[in-house]
Amino acid sequence: MLDKCKKEDSIRIRLPLPISINCAYSWYYKRHKSEKYQEWITEAELSLMTQKSFTIRGDKWLLAEYDFNFPLFTKKWKKRIIDVWNYEKVLSDFLVKQIPWFEDHKIKTLILRKHDNNDKFVDITIREL
Repeated sequence: MLDKCKKEDSIRIRLPLPISINCAYSWYYKRHKSEKYQEWITEAELSLMTQKSFTIRGDKWLLAEYDFNFPLFTKKWKKRIIDVWNYEKVLSDFLVKQIPWFEDHKIKTLILRKHDNNDKFVDITIREL
């Protein structure tokens, strides 16, 4: 049975760091998911299976927070150039297929944050407004 997200509750999920939208699709005659993208989807689905199942109650506005964790600096202590917006679309599209009633057009507030971490993952919090 799926747990319902109540207004005061949050859905909390941890997934492997998604690939960038720049690597997500290959172009032949028609756009399709790249091999890297398909591998990430499989890894994310396996990660999600170890976590609680979630659903959203219905057609409410949502607040979504994506906390991206990865190394922020090179070995020479220069800032890495990482545009988290390139990761957001891949992540949101994946969640649309995994969480009943979650649709990215319902996100009214979206917060993206970067955290310095040697491990690469994303913590996701979704709450109805």
